[in-house]
Amino acid sequence: MSASSSQAITPEHLHNISAEELKRQLASDPREAMQWILALAEQGEPEAQALLGQAYLDGHGLEPDPRQARIWFRKAAEAGHLFGMNMLGRAYDQGWGGPVDYACAAYWFRMAANQGLDWGMYNYGHLLLHGLGVEKDEPQAFDWYNKAAELGHAKSLGVIGRFFEEGWLGEKDLEKAFDYYRCSAEAGDFRGQYNYALILLERTQVENSLHWMRIALLNAHLAFSRTMAANLLRHPHPALRQVGMEALHKCAQQGDEGDGYTYAKRLLSQQDIMSLSLGRWWLRCAARQGHVQAQQETSLHIILS
Repeated sequence: MSASSSQAITPEHLHNISAEELKRQLASDPREAMQWILALAEQGEPEAQALLGQAYLDGHGLEPDPRQARIWFRKAAEAGHLFGMNMLGRAYDQGWGGPVDYACAAYWFRMAANQGLDWGMYNYGHLLLHGLGVEKDEPQAFDWYNKAAELGHAKSLGVIGRFFEEGWLGEKDLEKAFDYYRCSAEAGDFRGQYNYALILLERTQVENSLHWMRIALLNAHLAFSRTMAANLLRHPHPALRQVGMEALHKCAQQGDEGDGYTYAKRLLSQQDIMSLSLGRWWLRCAARQGHVQAQQETSLHIILS
């Protein structure tokens, strides 16, 4: 994009393009699309500033730069952009591009929440629930989660389910927990799907439970996939232990040498020929990636074979 064409861009270009069209442009030529968004951001368009911050955070169409991400999120937030407010709060909450500051995170989450953003409500509720940057206040946290849940926010629906399952504000209500987990699962949250599957199993709906547990595994990020593997491999029901093995396999594929080693050891503990063969293969993979214990055990397997 030339300098002259950049100067001709106006905010109306961004407003008139559909989200799907923007996604297509970003997918087909993200660097050119980012130049276009950068030009709008520099002209003070808050939507473009928020998009540019996200691009710097994700490294989509340009080199990742969390510091720049925080700068552009701040510009969008100070211009009143709700997504920018929430993402600036996330930058403070997660330490993206600077130090963690929960008090600042709470300020920006609260600003977004008060103006109706479901993610702002969820994130502010999280800080209230755990006493991060604000005084711990479970009833107020519940209120914010509930407001987001009423807007259909999937993760907030799941957290409300936890409130009722654990009885955080009083008596437990497993029927309400079940209903909220179901809504969270159907709205697409992997934690809601996981908790919904567990309750379905308690109600002896095994096939339905396995269906939702596998959807949860499909949607889960690596950290939660590790949690699923650890929990399900200890579960008394053999069908869920099998999903635990599937979770372990996913972690081995997507994670580091430690995940590969853990999967290898689990396979090697089984007695069938296929599991032993796969276990040795994953052990060699972990060894090649630098896992010291895997290197030692690989050498031992070679000597004994």
